[in-house]
Amino acid sequence: MKITRESFFIFALILANFHVLPAEAKNNFSSAQSPKDMIATAEAALSSNPKDAKALYNRGTAYYQLEDFDAAIRDLSAAIALEPSAPDVYYNRGLSYRAKHQVDEAIADYTAAIGLYSKQPGYYINRCNAYLVKKEYENAISDCSRAIALEPGDPMPYFLRGLAQMFKGDDTEAVRDADRALKLDPGYADALRLKKEAAASEAS
Repeated sequence: MKITRESFFIFALILANFHVLPAEAKNNFSSAQSPKDMIATAEAALSSNPKDAKALYNRGTAYYQLEDFDAAIRDLSAAIALEPSAPDVYYNRGLSYRAKHQVDEAIADYTAAIGLYSKQPGYYINRCNAYLVKKEYENAISDCSRAIALEPGDPMPYFLRGLAQMFKGDDTEAVRDADRALKLDPGYADALRLKKEAAASEAS
């Protein structure tokens, strides 16, 4: 059965919605700690100091990894109230909102993170993903272009920008971006699928 453009769009977004935590967040604990151990470590710190913003951030990050998104949002919001100038806290809360399909809230948090630190490509990639859900294609294209400028060796923003181009109606640019992604990662199945879909549409 031929895949329609709309069904491809939905399927690709599911695959693209990867929610990678920033390296700084991953490095808050030793690699040997499980999320449950992370929570225990954070709670020990919070028992001594309930206003420990880092411990709240760390526990919220662990809850995110356990897919307890409400608990993650609660802790990350408390951390923001105590330390409003830390971009990763907004970013991780945005990931939690996005996982709950609260796209507007996610965009607001990604935007706050970018306002505090504009050189993290992951912030733009995830906001692009959220803009795609809202079908705000020009905003998605702009964010992917910023991510590419910061990290040109990552195929993901080329794929997402190509997806936005295709649904904006520019199949030629969609194929070009798919080719750029495939040049960086020849095994990128989603990019190959995008190229085939956009090329077929362009030829029709």
